[in-house]
Amino acid sequence: MEMTDHVELVVELPWKWNPPEVGWFKINVDGAIFSKQKCVGIGVLIRDELVRVEAALSKKVDAPLGAMEVEAKVLEAGLLFARDVGLQDVVLEGDLVNLINALCGTSSPPAAVEPTIMDVLDLCRQFRNLAFSHVHRKGNVPAHLLAKHVSNIADFISWIEENSYCIEQALIQDVLSFFRFQ
Repeated sequence: MEMTDHVELVVELPWKWNPPEVGWFKINVDGAIFSKQKCVGIGVLIRDELVRVEAALSKKVDAPLGAMEVEAKVLEAGLLFARDVGLQDVVLEGDLVNLINALCGTSSPPAAVEPTIMDVLDLCRQFRNLAFSHVHRKGNVPAHLLAKHVSNIADFISWIEENSYCIEQALIQDVLSFFRFQ
């Protein structure tokens, strides 16, 4: 694969989701911790500039990870999923600003997740164009719901060019808030 020729930080309004530029796809990621079950949930939602769902993923990881480790893992899972779907121009968006800053090179990653962040940066080379973006948790609700959805599944479930029923209402709210404030 060729080296990524476009890496940048995109600063969004902190409280709402915004679609990517024309021709790009936005990968929203989030995690959920299930302490009693000693597992975590990974949620990945990929949408285009017209707010259409390209792909979505709910994945269970049987490991008792902490919040920072989960958030680093979801960044990696989001890029792996986008690569597997065949996307080349993507914005990776999450709600933990210090990890997004570490990916952009504006700060060092926390020591506990440095190897995972290095793996994410290595994955970045497999995309033609890549940007990073931070969004407030309120703007990341569908990805969070996908992460919580793993309590209902054994391993993982993915949707290609369709919406998961568990995020329908949150997707509608994203669209309404985007168009309301244009």
